[in-house]
Amino acid sequence: MPVPLRDFSELLPRKGPWQRLTQSRIDALRIDVGALWTLHADLPSFVTDLLDLAVAVYVTDRLTKRTRRTGHWHPRTLALRLPVSDPDLWTPLIPELSALLQWLTTDTWELSFVGTGTSRRSRQAGSLYPPALDRPFVGLYSGGLDSLAGAVAQAMDPAYQSGVLVGGQSSGRLKGLQLQHIKMLKHRIPHLHWEPFRGFQHRSLPKHLHDWQIPEQKEEKSQRSRAFLFLVFGAVTAYAYGVPALHVYENGVGAINLPYSAAFSGADHTRAMHPRTLHLMSDLLSRLFARPFQVINASIWKTKGEMCADLVRHGLGDLAHLTVSCDSFPLREAHQQCGLCTSCLLRRLSLAAGGLRKGDADAQLYRDDIFDLAPAAADRLGPYQFMLEQAQTFERLTGSESFVDFRIEFDVLEEARSALGFTEGWTPAEVDLHLRDLYRRYALEFRQFERAVRSPALVAGPV
Repeated sequence: MPVPLRDFSELLPRKGPWQRLTQSRIDALRIDVGALWTLHADLPSFVTDLLDLAVAVYVTDRLTKRTRRTGHWHPRTLALRLPVSDPDLWTPLIPELSALLQWLTTDTWELSFVGTGTSRRSRQAGSLYPPALDRPFVGLYSGGLDSLAGAVAQAMDPAYQSGVLVGGQSSGRLKGLQLQHIKMLKHRIPHLHWEPFRGFQHRSLPKHLHDWQIPEQKEEKSQRSRAFLFLVFGAVTAYAYGVPALHVYENGVGAINLPYSAAFSGADHTRAMHPRTLHLMSDLLSRLFARPFQVINASIWKTKGEMCADLVRHGLGDLAHLTVSCDSFPLREAHQQCGLCTSCLLRRLSLAAGGLRKGDADAQLYRDDIFDLAPAAADRLGPYQFMLEQAQTFERLTGSESFVDFRIEFDVLEEARSALGFTEGWTPAEVDLHLRDLYRRYALEFRQFERAVRSPALVAGPV
């Protein structure tokens, strides 16, 4: 069966001046990038080409439904053609781009680039140069607990005097949440110069794009390419500010994201902040920008509970309740979070481990309270059981000096070991030592959480 080609030049006007994909009149493709040119009016065309590519990849992913075979989502072959300013610049990057996208989505990507008839720089009205910030950082901000904790830790680091946070916004509620956080950070950390939040709105796909779909299909829900979209958002913002790095905030256990079981693998399993993702992205951006560029996760060796403890140490633990972690956010009800998905459960055990259990006791925060669940709802504890069994396995396998058994049990860890060895400059033995300690600490946090779930009275104890 031939692979359908998503030719994005078909969506642009065939007459008149050439138009950027992300500046088109099609809502699903248009991104408000005007703020970039208020920072730097003479950005190279490849910066907007990169944004166009990220949107094209995301749209192609969403419009091609996966099929499920033998209990797993079957990999797809996805083909797209994109008009760019300089195909000679982009074509040599196809192997790296394809490898990165295959790693993120588990699919085979067939990419091609065509010229637009112009190689002019993307001049817009605005400042000739980006604002001169004193020791700035640029961070990717989602509005989740890890994002808040990571951004606070970085803002409190004396190495930085200015902060720029950037995030993707898929809904009005998420946008409002992010802006609320930024307002609080500016108020509570006034010594740092905070730039305005740089939000990129990406919209749901309109019906007229569904001509590219097989009839009767719905949009693909896995959205594994969304990480590429968001990382590009952050990278182009950093580039516009003249900053050679993008910081991301994710605890190490969540970033590596070992599967709970064999059923949680492949396309079912996100690799958004995986060390290999960041390594591949750093290499690609360095080559494209023709200068060293890094995507950095400074929290890779911390558990989520330890990130929460950092919030407490900086005197900002009370901000944790403003964040959301739920896989189903936003819920169509008063509760912001479901309480029983793996993300909610990891949030609750981490807040407790970080000393923020009392502030997490509000019954309005969760639709279902794991500490006060009716017996009739026990059939919804599947995610908790998966997490419990995994944590018990971590505890058993990190109890010995050797890390070999752990690596055999979780053979998918090899990709993380290799990437971490490269980025940290460590030997395999040094990487194993740090990984074993990370999973041992997480297992201890989960053991305390399990005790509280089995004996809810413990939750009411002193913090």
